[in-house]
Amino acid sequence: MADTYVQTCFAFDCTASEWALLQQAFLLSLDLNLEAEPEEMSSDFRAVFPPTGGDPWSGFRELFDDPDYPDFGADLAGGETPDEARWQAIISAEVSFDPAAVSRLIQRCCAETLSSGPIGFEWSISCSRQRIDEFGGGWCAVFADRIELEGTHEALRAALLGETHDRRV
Repeated sequence: MADTYVQTCFAFDCTASEWALLQQAFLLSLDLNLEAEPEEMSSDFRAVFPPTGGDPWSGFRELFDDPDYPDFGADLAGGETPDEARWQAIISAEVSFDPAAVSRLIQRCCAETLSSGPIGFEWSISCSRQRIDEFGGGWCAVFADRIELEGTHEALRAALLGETHDRRV
């Protein structure tokens, strides 16, 4: 048996209202995964994640490839910066980071920041044993109008075959 780890640690600046949305999203993810009664979310949060069905959290669950398992596989830390108009968000993960869900979260919660420029991050994949194809990683660039996400396995395969491929999620 071997354990696979998807890890990351990155930071970006955002507005106070975007920071509040990110905090609420991480708390809601935790509550939903623990099957606990979620706390009341702000009207701003509900506007960013409006329900698309009978589940009041369906709009939020759309961030995840498996809506029944809404887990970013990461932690959120950070806080106010010396520039009181900006806050720093630090997202880190040691085991099961979900880059696609986090990129969608950033795009939905940080529209004002993204209007000034993209946010990027990288992640790594490692394994507790030497196993073929269990190592790699990737990168993501979140823009206001698109998300580009690429893993090293896909990039290497495409390069070896002389192909180009779509990196959007």
